[in-house]
Amino acid sequence: MDADFYVSPKGSDQWSGTLAAPDAQGTDGPFATLERVRDAVRVLKKQKMEDIVVLVREGMYRLEKTVMFGLEDSGVGESTVTYAAYPGENPVFSSGKEIKGWKRVSGKLPGLPQEAQGKIWEAKVSDRFLTLYDNDGMLPRAQSERFAALKGSKSNLLRFPEGKLKDWPNVADVEIMVRPTRDWTMNVLPLASVDEKKGIARTSINATYAISKLGVWLENVLEELDEPGEWVLNTKEQMVYLWPRGKTPVVAPTLFELIRVEGSIDKEGPKDIPVRNL
Repeated sequence: MDADFYVSPKGSDQWSGTLAAPDAQGTDGPFATLERVRDAVRVLKKQKMEDIVVLVREGMYRLEKTVMFGLEDSGVGESTVTYAAYPGENPVFSSGKEIKGWKRVSGKLPGLPQEAQGKIWEAKVSDRFLTLYDNDGMLPRAQSERFAALKGSKSNLLRFPEGKLKDWPNVADVEIMVRPTRDWTMNVLPLASVDEKKGIARTSINATYAISKLGVWLENVLEELDEPGEWVLNTKEQMVYLWPRGKTPVVAPTLFELIRVEGSIDKEGPKDIPVRNL
C-alpha cells in the first residue's frame, strides 16, 4: 500500500521515511518514531494541499515521553492526514519497562499474611508506578476488604474502626479508595498520616465530598498481599513485592499518557477518521 511516510521499529529517524522497509544497502527506509514522522508531515503539508497518509509497520514502539499532536497536525482545507496500521500488521505502542532482578524473599516478611510467606518475590526499583502488567494483563495491587468509615469523617479525614489502619513507615504509599457520600463518585486518596490510638487517618488530598460509610478500602498494603498476582510497592525501600501468577515478564508503565491530542472544539463533529487500526 502506498503512503507518504512509513514508520517501523527497524527504521531510522535519519532516513527519508518514504520507504516501507529498509533498502538493501541500509541507507534509507522508514522513520523509527512517531515524533519524527509527525514533524515530517508538518513540513509536507506546506508543500502540497492533498491527503497525507502515514503507515505504521508492525512491532513494539517504546515511548519515553508523551507524543503530542495539535491543530497544526490536522488536514488543511478538504485534505486529510491519516495515521494507520500497515495492512495486515499490528503495531503496539507502550511505555512499559520490564522489572528485572527478581529474588524470592528469604525469611519472613513482617506483616505479610501467613499464606503468602515463602511465595513473595522482590525487586529493586527506582520509579513510582501505580500499575503492573504481565502477559495476561494488569496485575492487581494488594487491597483490603471494604469497611465503613466512622461518624465524623470528613473530606480529608477518615475515622476508622480499630485495627483497620496502621502508622506504616511508608504511609504515603498507601492509598484509600473511597466512594465519598455520593455513590457515583470514586476517589483515590494517598495517606498523609495515621493516628492508631485516635483512629484517625488524614489524606494528602481532599475527597470530592465527605468520606462516608458507603465504602472504603485500602490498596498497596503488605498485610493484604494474600493472592497470586497481587503486589505492593514500597518507595521508601525502593522495593516492589509480588506474588507471581506465572513466569512471564512483569512490566511497569513509565508514562501516564502515551499520546495526547490537543486542540479546539469542533461543534460540527469529525469529518474523517485520522487514526485507523492503531
